[in-house]
Amino acid sequence: MKTKIKILFLIFSLATLFIPRALWGQQGTAGLESVFSVGVGARALGLGGASTAYPDDASAFHWNPAGMMVVPRKSLGFTLTTLFEGTDFQFVGYIHPTLGIGTFGVGIYYMGTGGIKQTEWDPSHSIIIEGEEFGFWTGKLTLAYALTVLKGFSIGTNLNVIRQVMWNNSTNGFGLDLGLHYGRDGGSGLLSGTYAGIHAINVIPPRLKLGVTTENEPFVIRGGAAKRFTLGGGSHHWLILGDVSYCQYRDIMYHIGTEYSWDRHVFLRVGYDNGELSFGGGLEYANFQIDYATSRIGDPLFFARSHRFTLTYHIGKSIAEQRQIIDERQNAEIQRQISERMEAARQRRISEGLRQGKEYFDREDYFNARLEFSRVLSEDPENTEAQRLMIETASKEKEMQQKREADLVQQDRANEQARRDNAFVGERFTQGLEGLEKGDYRTAIRRWTEALQRDPQNPQLIEYIRKAWLELENEVNRKIFRANQLMRQDNLSEAYRVLSEAKEQTEGDSVLQGKVLSEIRNLDRVVNFYPNYQEGLRLYNNRNYQAAIPYFEKALRYDPNHVKTKELLRISVARSRSTGSTEMTKEVRELFNEGIQFYNKGHYEKALEVWEKALELDPYNEHLIKAIEGAKKRLETYKKENK
Repeated sequence: MKTKIKILFLIFSLATLFIPRALWGQQGTAGLESVFSVGVGARALGLGGASTAYPDDASAFHWNPAGMMVVPRKSLGFTLTTLFEGTDFQFVGYIHPTLGIGTFGVGIYYMGTGGIKQTEWDPSHSIIIEGEEFGFWTGKLTLAYALTVLKGFSIGTNLNVIRQVMWNNSTNGFGLDLGLHYGRDGGSGLLSGTYAGIHAINVIPPRLKLGVTTENEPFVIRGGAAKRFTLGGGSHHWLILGDVSYCQYRDIMYHIGTEYSWDRHVFLRVGYDNGELSFGGGLEYANFQIDYATSRIGDPLFFARSHRFTLTYHIGKSIAEQRQIIDERQNAEIQRQISERMEAARQRRISEGLRQGKEYFDREDYFNARLEFSRVLSEDPENTEAQRLMIETASKEKEMQQKREADLVQQDRANEQARRDNAFVGERFTQGLEGLEKGDYRTAIRRWTEALQRDPQNPQLIEYIRKAWLELENEVNRKIFRANQLMRQDNLSEAYRVLSEAKEQTEGDSVLQGKVLSEIRNLDRVVNFYPNYQEGLRLYNNRNYQAAIPYFEKALRYDPNHVKTKELLRISVARSRSTGSTEMTKEVRELFNEGIQFYNKGHYEKALEVWEKALELDPYNEHLIKAIEGAKKRLETYKKENK
């Protein structure tokens, strides 16, 4: 009779691993779970195997294929550990999330041992005869896929290929798992940060025949839930998980775990794995993450504590970062389209200006014709057609004035004064046209008014003066509008120059000049406010809070209602003190705790409202200021993620 002592020990060891302790004393229990049900990845081991609802690493499909949707970026993970009696357990997993077609995963599992001696009992000599050595191993290839079908709801599946080899015998099997997952990251209320999952294992069970014995791996179903809390203004996270698993050949098993993470770089974990405590932690740096966990995975009479390390490499940008890049590209495209539309509008204005100018020219309305051609040239100074038409308009205007002069000479050739008046009017008319062409309506009006004093009945001068006053008013309004645009763009020097020009043009018109002077006074307030604000902001950003305070105070003297300046002043005063205010009165403490409750529920705007009230009672309290800053950052991040 042949005996294989090491195989018997290995089989006994695996049996003690996967048959619950409640069944060790029972008779007739049949069917063992897969040897890979010990789980993969140090993170899950540290959480007591509670990973069905939030499997956030490269082994996600092992715990729930649909749960791969919580993995934010491409991840490659490696796990290597020794279980017992030289039995090696190795795993390599890769998760590949996409923007629109779901998440893909692939995993390779290996568990095996070598150095098993073939033995035979020799009854005639009562000895054991040893033969050659051989090995026994089991491997699995998993191809996984997950897809979000409704908002928050995802489905997933694993296609498993299993191979077992022992000495000269081998067998292959194929199986299928299904998963369902729900997750809600943002928003507010009780469901914010809540996750749940179901994993049905061996929906189609692998059928394995090693030698003469055929076995089907049993059906297992796991269900779990998780809740994530955000603390410390968004830089700290606390995760609580719980799983329940059922197999047709054993009792229900319970798994509970919790994880605390600081800035997603440092992780601490504690778990309860159906009666055994587990511990673990992890560090992430420069896209690399290493995790460690220790737990018992079997009867302590036979197995020491298991120690497991997992190395994970996070590849590329996360899905949220990729969506942000796409949004930025879309915004750039929108800006390009806006620029194209603005250029098209400019071309339309040029075309329309030429058309209207030609119509005025044909009606011998040379004043409006000149205005239209001047506007075209302001849009396109090199427009040859507008240049030609402007010359023709000037020529026609000169002809009209010469005809008027000729008429005056014919009326009274003997009147020398009339000739001098005629020359004066002609000179002033020409000077007025030069001013009009330059957009200097004030000079044009002054020169034509001087000419009108010599020729009061000149209809052309009367009409040109009237239209020039209208254009002057329009030009002043345009400059006021332009100055306001420049002020909104923080181009204050250019805004001041534009208003100064408008002021010079309004001399003699008290109404228009009063309007311009009012805008200049507003600009003076901005000019005095802005340098103090900018210098204070520069010092604030350099953490020189004490030096920033007088600049913010000066800025508020020019604009007492500027909310951002008041907020920066308050923070600067608090941080400039050698020992900031941290003690709270009872009323302030109650408001602070109320804000924390809103914050943990995801009601960031309500939390901000409560903390602002508390800040009015204690303006320089460091805890309140940091809490408000954290809530504002979290609210901004949430709004970007839910555009």
